[in-house]
Amino acid sequence: MTKSDTKYWNLKEPDSDTVDALATDLNETQLLTSVLYNRGVRTPEQAQLFLKPSLDDLLDSNLLSNMHAVVERCLRAFDNDESILIFGDNDVDGVTSTTLVYQFYRQLGSKVRYFLPRRKEDGHGFNDETLTAALNAGKPDLLITVDCGMSGYKEVENLKAMGIDVIIVDHHAIPEILPDTLILNPKLPDDAFPCKELAAVGVTFHLIDALIRAAVDRNIYDAIGQIPPERIDMLDLVCLGTIADVVPLLGENRMFVSVGLDVIRKRRRSGIAALLSDVGADEHYITERTICYRLAPRINAAGRMGDPNECVELLTAYRYTDAQAIAKSLENYNHQRQNAEAAMINEATAMAQQQVLEGRKVLVIAHEDWQQGILGIISSRILDKFYKPTVVISISEGKGRGSARSPEGFSILDAFTSCKDLLDDFGGHHSAAGINLKAENIPELMNRLEKFASVTFATNDAPQKSLDIDAEATVPQLLKLWQNQYLEQLGPFGTANKEPTFLIRNVRVVLIKRLNHVYAKVKIRQNNTTMSLLVPTAITGEVEQGVALEVVVTPKYAPFKDIPEFILLSVRRYSESEQLAISN
Repeated sequence: MTKSDTKYWNLKEPDSDTVDALATDLNETQLLTSVLYNRGVRTPEQAQLFLKPSLDDLLDSNLLSNMHAVVERCLRAFDNDESILIFGDNDVDGVTSTTLVYQFYRQLGSKVRYFLPRRKEDGHGFNDETLTAALNAGKPDLLITVDCGMSGYKEVENLKAMGIDVIIVDHHAIPEILPDTLILNPKLPDDAFPCKELAAVGVTFHLIDALIRAAVDRNIYDAIGQIPPERIDMLDLVCLGTIADVVPLLGENRMFVSVGLDVIRKRRRSGIAALLSDVGADEHYITERTICYRLAPRINAAGRMGDPNECVELLTAYRYTDAQAIAKSLENYNHQRQNAEAAMINEATAMAQQQVLEGRKVLVIAHEDWQQGILGIISSRILDKFYKPTVVISISEGKGRGSARSPEGFSILDAFTSCKDLLDDFGGHHSAAGINLKAENIPELMNRLEKFASVTFATNDAPQKSLDIDAEATVPQLLKLWQNQYLEQLGPFGTANKEPTFLIRNVRVVLIKRLNHVYAKVKIRQNNTTMSLLVPTAITGEVEQGVALEVVVTPKYAPFKDIPEFILLSVRRYSESEQLAISN
């Protein structure tokens, strides 16, 4: 068997007894229950939660450590008419988290404002530079960080010395030294909250949920003549931030996205409606892919190229005409991002290729005055191409600011921790992180990361790009299984819940027809049954007519279409001896 690409095929082998029992209990096919098994589903009750997520499945917000104390401090700010500053990260997760907190306090009539740092003018992250910019408009009594702050021990101490109370609402990994203040984060040691992989907006939602319930109990809404917000009306924001932050779409995250997509399709929020109109989205086709590839990039572009505060303005806009104007501004930022990205990716790829030829295990790519706002995009592209831990650094005035991405099985956060004496600061997740350092330390950082990787890969295999396969199937089985409802049940798709994949053995191509620059249409036959595939142009050359093949396919979501559509993900050609044996 010859391989057509560098992917390692990983055919899952679920427990057959459990799969069969699930199929019987659910009255579903074994193919479907194999997919469910591979997503962690073992019982009919778990299957019900997975296939029909509902807001009724919401976890108890009070399970988060410190929730009671945080709620008390937040409501005391309202009671005492204190000034409140919400400090958010400038990506979609930070924008949506900021919006939730701001809307809560604004409805109460509190003295509240928000600040999301502009990269060019204010810097990036939660640090002395950005805090100085945030406090230019005045010193608050209470500062609430969302989607940032976990590594800000020194910054929190400085704020407290100024008489400012601080609450941190975050989801990032726990640093060695925790800030000495109130923190909401499901990753805290001994935290009882079951879902540890919430996006920051998920944690923020639980805070606002607890605040609303406490405010109702204290008759605050009655006193100010307001109606308490409904939980479901916040889930469009939670859905946006959860998808954009690429957290696992299992458990509560899956519920947030599934229910939130229904809210988004109703276009209740003027800002989201304006964005959807700007990208020409039809509500029948709005899925997680609409958010990931069309809405999120436009919101992120403001944080990368311009002013992320405009995004909060967009999401809190009451008048649709106001939202339209801001949506146009975000579109301009997105065009700027695309132009800058195209130029940078060519330079970065050439530099990465050279380091790969040198045998480096970790790619550290540094360049003068690269656009800082898209370093994360570039590092993701380089990782996808070479599948090695990647750090992309922009150097300006003797300082380097970098963004890193790493494949599964290698913690870039642990790697940076081993080099922390070289870094001014760093933070993030095990698979994605950011750093600041002196430019003169970059060569030593490269050496130290290489040594860390050598030790890591001495005890663990070096990461390799793999293609997980849910089950082996025949063409007739897949044709019978294919339904839009089937895909709708398994979606929304994302990290930890990818589109289902199936291996089909011993097929032959009977027709190849190029459709456009993206896909060719290929018809395959297995015994006496044929099926059509969409084949990406990148692997069209591997598909040869009349030759026996193994293919891995995934169903394509196609609303209102009666004809099954599948996409070819990977292909292997049988060897000559295998071809002969099959023919005989």
